[in-house]
Amino acid sequence: MRNSFVQRLVLSSSLLLLLTAGAQPAVAQEATISDLGSAYYRGFRTVEGQLYFMLRQERNVYDLFHLEIYGRDLQKKGTTDLRLGRGWFQGDARMVGDQAVFYFFTGKEGLLLTVDASGQKFKEIRFPANDVLVSQAVIAPAGGGDFYLAYPFDPGKTGYVVARYGPDLSVKWKKDYAPEKGKYRVRFVQADAATVYVVADHTKGTYEVVTLDGATGAEKFHQDLPAEATPLTPTFAGLSSAGHLLLTGSYAEPAQKTPVVSVASASAPRPGGLFVLAMGPDGKPDFLTRMSYAKDLAGKLNTHSTLQQFTVGETPGVKVHALLPRPGGGYALMGETFKNFSFTDTQYEAAGGVRAPGLNGVAGGPGPLRRDILDLVVFQFTPQGQLESVRRIPKPYKIYNDQAMGGGNTEFNNTAVYAYRFLYQRDPAQLPELVLFNWHQNLLYVNSVKPATDARDNLFTRRYLDQPALPAGPDRGELTARTYSNEMAGSIDYAPAALFFDEVLPHAPGKFLYTHFDPATSRLHLQVMDVPGGSN
Repeated sequence: MRNSFVQRLVLSSSLLLLLTAGAQPAVAQEATISDLGSAYYRGFRTVEGQLYFMLRQERNVYDLFHLEIYGRDLQKKGTTDLRLGRGWFQGDARMVGDQAVFYFFTGKEGLLLTVDASGQKFKEIRFPANDVLVSQAVIAPAGGGDFYLAYPFDPGKTGYVVARYGPDLSVKWKKDYAPEKGKYRVRFVQADAATVYVVADHTKGTYEVVTLDGATGAEKFHQDLPAEATPLTPTFAGLSSAGHLLLTGSYAEPAQKTPVVSVASASAPRPGGLFVLAMGPDGKPDFLTRMSYAKDLAGKLNTHSTLQQFTVGETPGVKVHALLPRPGGGYALMGETFKNFSFTDTQYEAAGGVRAPGLNGVAGGPGPLRRDILDLVVFQFTPQGQLESVRRIPKPYKIYNDQAMGGGNTEFNNTAVYAYRFLYQRDPAQLPELVLFNWHQNLLYVNSVKPATDARDNLFTRRYLDQPALPAGPDRGELTARTYSNEMAGSIDYAPAALFFDEVLPHAPGKFLYTHFDPATSRLHLQVMDVPGGSN
């Protein structure tokens, strides 16, 4: 079936109809890829908007995969055959200079593959590696065609390696880290040509930062996060314009043994809050700002609630999507608020939420919790880390359900099924806009909002897709509850958990790519469109 975007106009005035019609995008660039096979399709993905790729398994040959590379013109550039066993997964993928670098892994081995601008394989190497539970393997460009790779490895599956590679995959330096007891797990890596930061946690519950000289691998410092009396649990990392590490996440008061992610009742305010930390290569914090959920954030995040019976109450949580420098100085944190509910929560059902069958826990026990994403939120900080403003941007269609609660903060922050998709810098003098992928009245739509507004996403700039987001049924108005099954949730890989039949990906500046896979016909339809919105 041919997929197209339709500009839905909610206006009745003829004049406004004419004005809006003038904003229609040019004819979209489209392509269809046929005969994929639903059992072998693993998703159409982007490498930082520079190129696209698919990993397809050979029918009846379990260990043969085809890595297909596509350009921005949606034409296939080349195919590289990979012999991977059943236990292999595709991990990180980054653009390094004019090459794409892919990382694949299994429980005993890692594989690095570079693909040139023409889509052809340049080089491939394999090395010992491990699949340590919830540990990340991260590629970070180092400048001049080099890159860093941090990945879990040591004989006891307890540590990790940080290495610098050249464009030909030669190792320029390598450092191993393993604790005497317990396990290290890589959480974040941020780097530039001068410095590489690795944030890892230890199974005893602490977090530490290792900072290495980018050119030589010499260790600059190795220390725990400056938790003082309140342990910090980082859930997102960024890099400042000066090359300093930025971290944000939750903190808990000393009485709380485990940092609280969220709670289900407004009568039990969480003993902690949200922190933002900036740290230089010398290990000294530029600032560490703590914001109490109960005292500093609850009132601000409940301002302008669009649905009084379903708010974040006094105990909001924040799913962070971006932590980045602001144009003109300071920092901005962008994310979405969330609240936890049990499947038996009457407030959730009263707001239009649908209780999922068969997920109410064991007999006699409480139902499992589930996070529901609510509205967009933007925090702005001064260069010294002082909180300057909190803007909550309500979304009228706003229940986003995450049933997959295993894995804690890591899974929650890697899951990409929520409304936010990517940032678009329309005006260099302003913060980037947040591009959304949402639904209304059973239809998917794409829009963007400026983070400097308190208004909800603009009704007149949404672009609707003709693919339904929900089975046909009665229109429930502005509140549409969506329950994502395991087949539609996930992070980068672990197919089929990460399989998206519909997705919105960054493309060239001002453009995005919409992808729709139809398992009934085994066809993938691709369509390039203009980024809408931004007029709020």
